[in-house]
Amino acid sequence: MPHKKACIMARFILLIALLGHWQLATAQGAGRWSWSAAGLPVYQYTGQLPARAVDKEGKDAMLPDDPYFLLGNYRMTLFTHASGIYQFLTGERAWARINGGAQPNYGWNDARLRVDGQTTTLTGVHSIAADPGITRKHFGVGFARYHYQLNGAISCTRIISVKPSPKINTGNPAFVVTVILKNTGSKTRKIGYSERMLVNYVLNSTQFTDQQKRPLLYRSTVAVDARRQLALAEVSYAPNTLLAIPGKEARYSYDVSPPAVFMHAQPIAGKQIESVVSANHDTLATSISTTLKRGETRTFHLVTGLADHRNFADVQQQVDALFAGAELNNPTEGLFARQWKARLPDLAAEKDEVLRREMLWNAHMVEASATYSDYYKETFIPQGTVYCYHFGDNISNRDHLQAALPACYTNPELAKSTIRYVIMHSEVDGEIKRGDAGFGYSPPSLYKESDEQLYFFNTLAEYLLITKDYKFLTEKVVYYPAEDGKRDTLLNVVKKYFIYLRDEIGTGQIGLVKMLNSDWSDSFFHEYSPNRYSWSAESQLNSAMVLAIFPKLMDALQKSGTPQAAGLITALESYRSTIEQVFMKDLGDRKFAARAYLNYDVRFGLDKVCIEPQGYVLQMPNLSNARKKEMYAYIKSKLLAPEKTGMRTRETPLWKGKPEGEDGGIWFSLEYPVLLGVATFDKPEAWALLKQFSFDTHARNYPNYWVGQWTAPDDLNSTLSTREGLYAFWEPDLRRAFQGYCSHPHTWPLFCYFKLREK
Repeated sequence: MPHKKACIMARFILLIALLGHWQLATAQGAGRWSWSAAGLPVYQYTGQLPARAVDKEGKDAMLPDDPYFLLGNYRMTLFTHASGIYQFLTGERAWARINGGAQPNYGWNDARLRVDGQTTTLTGVHSIAADPGITRKHFGVGFARYHYQLNGAISCTRIISVKPSPKINTGNPAFVVTVILKNTGSKTRKIGYSERMLVNYVLNSTQFTDQQKRPLLYRSTVAVDARRQLALAEVSYAPNTLLAIPGKEARYSYDVSPPAVFMHAQPIAGKQIESVVSANHDTLATSISTTLKRGETRTFHLVTGLADHRNFADVQQQVDALFAGAELNNPTEGLFARQWKARLPDLAAEKDEVLRREMLWNAHMVEASATYSDYYKETFIPQGTVYCYHFGDNISNRDHLQAALPACYTNPELAKSTIRYVIMHSEVDGEIKRGDAGFGYSPPSLYKESDEQLYFFNTLAEYLLITKDYKFLTEKVVYYPAEDGKRDTLLNVVKKYFIYLRDEIGTGQIGLVKMLNSDWSDSFFHEYSPNRYSWSAESQLNSAMVLAIFPKLMDALQKSGTPQAAGLITALESYRSTIEQVFMKDLGDRKFAARAYLNYDVRFGLDKVCIEPQGYVLQMPNLSNARKKEMYAYIKSKLLAPEKTGMRTRETPLWKGKPEGEDGGIWFSLEYPVLLGVATFDKPEAWALLKQFSFDTHARNYPNYWVGQWTAPDDLNSTLSTREGLYAFWEPDLRRAFQGYCSHPHTWPLFCYFKLREK
């Protein structure tokens, strides 16, 4: 009997130990960070494939199955998945996937390794990529690396590299797959390797439409050169319904000039490797064969890209240009590590490892996501996520303006191009269109936004004050539509924006800036008809933005020394002073600003704190530090104290639905303006907020949720939601979530970091 009890006790102790081990493994979460030899951040994904997690109620967290990382340059976007699958996107004419897969927001490609006649699939969530004992997966600045160890005999390292763009409106829209094969066994092996990619051009705007019902049907025709080292796929289209197809340079909601796609096998000296490029219908493929003796290593490179010119000779020149400066002798951290390091800010002096890591990571995201527009002939930083990568829309221009803020420090040329890109969405009366879809096409919209001009003033003021490029004010810029070529000085455009704000948007009965159909919140009216209230609704957010932004815009105009700006400065100050009197009277002695008044009877944010105006209130230069401290303490107690990672939009929800999204989620574009407000009176607290809002904090609090650890959508759910720490936009019946790679969680912290470093 004692022996039986001892056995039970031993099993119990073993069970406790196993549970402890499971909890430790769970706490490790999705992976870990390290540093490359170049001093750049690298993430090793060690989580499950397919990715699985549960929410705080034990229900499926519904995260995307195959975690992804963003690579790219100004002329291409590449999402590399943990499984080795990639999504090859273009946003140059219209947002589209070059290798669209069977499911939306996914691609089709595969890689296979054959050893002595036995074939192993390397890519996919159900391949050996899912086995952490066989495959190690690393993602860094400009590269993704997959290392496979097969049966202790053959190791295969597959590295995807993207070259940075050297300046705006340029770049090589191609990527390199480097394969390193090594025989770690004791006998000679016959090796075969194949890499394939489907050419299936799918517009993001139609990816959720049944293929046979899409307005345009795309198909490809492939030719292979005589050497069998290069395959070139011409993509053509045919209307699938009655359409009035314009010329390829005309604005249109679809793409009528799709790109050509190529695959190239880099020749190997000495014929150590036989490589053949082929095409099977719409699939580009490269097959290689070699023999590896004991201890031998072979390396070869494949290039896949969009062809700038559609003939073999020109594509070969493009490939040669791609390899210029490539680090072929040390490819494990990407072929272009030195070039990427030169494009990013030098943060070697930053002692805080988390800040150094995340700010470099964020700066890479800015460069990798920035996209050249063939219609506008400018490079901009897209919002990404549900807009560009999911629905194929370049909206909203307020998002592009926010994304340009850190580039004022890290890449002023890119910030300036983004500003020009937004101006080119402007009517001559000062209205800024919400955005566009397809090729320069601005679709009719129910949104008549009231804040685009305010976001423009903010970014322009920051650009001028940071770069001292005051000559920009006298440069000629182009109105919408771009092909008409209507030009004006930037200063005149700024005047028209102000007149539009003052006279078209106007002020309401109380005297605050109107909301029209929407301010920051695209759906603030929610249960109320904007047709009824858009003419009376007033926004404390818009009004607070005037009081926070106008002083620095006037400062920039004054410092420019531009004589033509004198009248504008006087008008800006008069308007600011008028709004300030009304706003301060409305604020009274309360500890937070109200949110919005639809009319005298329907008012929001008087009895519960809403975050939207608070960040800009705290940035107001005419508000005393004592008042700011008092207000911030109260706001923090209502919006931040219960939260682990960030500041939520609401003390409690305004509406009757789920406390998520705009009505209770944590929005990066709202919490960081609060940080900037705090920085005006308490920099140590602002630094603390920067750390709390970080990816690192999210990873420590939600280790099993991969979304939020190295990127995020525009918002995540707060403690008010049963899906705390997750994001709201998903379709449970289809296990389909949108592409959650947004600019805001990268660009806002990077801008705040540099702003906090200023003396």
